[in-house]
Amino acid sequence: MEDPPLHLVRAFVKVVEHNSFARAAAQLQVTPSSISRLVKALEQDIGTPLLHRTTRAMSLTDAGKRFFADSQAALAALAHAFEQARDGQGQPRGQLRLSAPVSFGRSHVVPFLPAFAQRHPELELDLVLTDRYVDIVAEGIGLAIRIGKLDDSSLVARRLLDNKRLLVASPHYLAQHGTPQEVDDLRGHQCLVLSVNRDGELWRLKGPGKDCAWRPQGRMRADNGDAIRSFALAGMGIAFLSSVNAASALRDGSLVRVLPQWSGRSTGVYAVCPPVQPVSPAVRAMIDFLAECWDADNNSSNSNNG
Repeated sequence: MEDPPLHLVRAFVKVVEHNSFARAAAQLQVTPSSISRLVKALEQDIGTPLLHRTTRAMSLTDAGKRFFADSQAALAALAHAFEQARDGQGQPRGQLRLSAPVSFGRSHVVPFLPAFAQRHPELELDLVLTDRYVDIVAEGIGLAIRIGKLDDSSLVARRLLDNKRLLVASPHYLAQHGTPQEVDDLRGHQCLVLSVNRDGELWRLKGPGKDCAWRPQGRMRADNGDAIRSFALAGMGIAFLSSVNAASALRDGSLVRVLPQWSGRSTGVYAVCPPVQPVSPAVRAMIDFLAECWDADNNSSNSNNG
């Protein structure tokens, strides 16, 4: 069997990356019906369905998932080869789709992107802020920022920041309700639950010589870290926030540590990308840029605290 034409593969990859025939068609400057015909032709050439289609949704078949991952990697390698041959410099260009958690993205990614865009004028950025777990291969994400313990996978990851969860509350809340002295004292307090995160529904704490797991109870729940931090700042209860999310409030005293001898497990902030070799110049540039900005930001904070 002959290899499928490259334009069929490119059409399929763009449909999956955008999760839309219409958006893929717009980028490739063809009609949606043309894109649909190209994908059907590819499926006929391969001899198996790649997409499940309904009137409201689209998803990859098992064969489609494998073919998309391999095809995206091959197209990225081909694009890299073209770039290298064209100018020998590997300058970032094209489109980079970047994903980050909402709270962390607003505080640690968004403020730096204008400078990155000015530095790389031939690169288009598509930022996705979401607290749900993103399947970066299926959703066409070139680079994802993830906080916490990474599951074993074939994804390429680089640790950019240290991180762990901390128990925090406002001084006003503690003045009204008292300061817990032991983990069991949390039973008498309002706990602010981050419902979208495994470490939010069950607080896994490491303390002096032992570990424990605490299931928080309270009136206030949210699926967003910014909301939980706002509740804590408003004196609504005790939160289990990541140190990178709580850092500025801890520095200015609007939040303080609770049970400081207890904290979550040490994790990190990671840059994660699909297993594409070589890593594209755009992804490499973004990782290096964020690492540079965060390192400078941490050094500034440490000098101010010193």
